[in-house]
Amino acid sequence: MKIKHEHIRMAMNAWAHPDGEKVPAAKITKAYFELGMTFPELYDDSHPEALARNTQKIFRWVEKDPPDALKKIQALLPAIEKAMPPLLVARMRSHSSAYFGN
Repeated sequence: MKIKHEHIRMAMNAWAHPDGEKVPAAKITKAYFELGMTFPELYDDSHPEALARNTQKIFRWVEKDPPDALKKIQALLPAIEKAMPPLLVARMRSHSSAYFGN
């Protein structure tokens, strides 16, 4: 099942709301490297501004709708789902499920 970009956006914004965008970005980046991902390119901790740059990249892709941004967020989805709190993952998936409607 492909999760719609708008549903990823809603879940990401809900996740970022209480503590800011850097919290989910840091957790997504950690999951990204744990999963051995290489696309879309994120900075590792050796870069002095890794957190700020990764936060900017991830949330820029989440907030935009061009095909390039959609492709990057879909590619990043395994890391997003690994890092995201389970209730938000469930909500994000249920919105895109044929069983729950679109």
